[in-house]
Amino acid sequence: MQLTEAGQLFLIEAQQIIHQWEKSIDRFQLATKGIEEKLIIAMTPLMVETILPHVIYQFINEYPSIEISILVEDSAKIEDLINRDKAHVGISLLPTRYRHWCQELLVESPLELVIPLDAFDDETGAYIDYEELFQTYTLFTHHHPTIWEGLLRKLQEKYVVTKQVSISQSYVVKRLIKDGLGMSFLPRMIVRRERMEGRFNIVPFDEIALPNVPVYLFYKDTVQVPEQLLSLFQTRDYL
Repeated sequence: MQLTEAGQLFLIEAQQIIHQWEKSIDRFQLATKGIEEKLIIAMTPLMVETILPHVIYQFINEYPSIEISILVEDSAKIEDLINRDKAHVGISLLPTRYRHWCQELLVESPLELVIPLDAFDDETGAYIDYEELFQTYTLFTHHHPTIWEGLLRKLQEKYVVTKQVSISQSYVVKRLIKDGLGMSFLPRMIVRRERMEGRFNIVPFDEIALPNVPVYLFYKDTVQVPEQLLSLFQTRDYL
């Protein structure tokens, strides 16, 4: 059995009616709680390590009538969440492929070489033997979806990288470096607190040109995102 042409048309209409019904029920339930709007933000785990959660918390306190939910998801999955209306705003390391969506570059963070505190002796001066570092410490890689293939190739052309481990999440890499188990290149925006607290060494590295890490904010052009929230996102210093 299969639907007729008229049945296929009715199926589409029925699905739209059900979707609108569910949205109306959600609005009614929010209204009974004194909430005017619900906004779901899907963000990459990397941004959890920045000041972005504090920015969202500030917005929640200033605008209690807007309910904010946060989904932490890999960048490769965020666009699909937006497309299926499972989230309203995406904050991702990957740009959207939909040209009609609203998108902007939220921040572009330089990479920094992060090594354990005991990686070198400060009393010997500013000189750092990078060759020795790459031969001594495990290099944690691939905690960004796009930059690591090219970066690793350049490093291997210049140094003997004796040990490397692929780790998908930056927060795991930070923990391992703090424990003295290796080193890596991390975006400056996610090592802000550790830099102030002196939990590991951040050393200058100009041996090769390091790529910046871009973060994109996007949403459907049919979604109304509060201007106050966009302004907070755009004006905060993430570096």
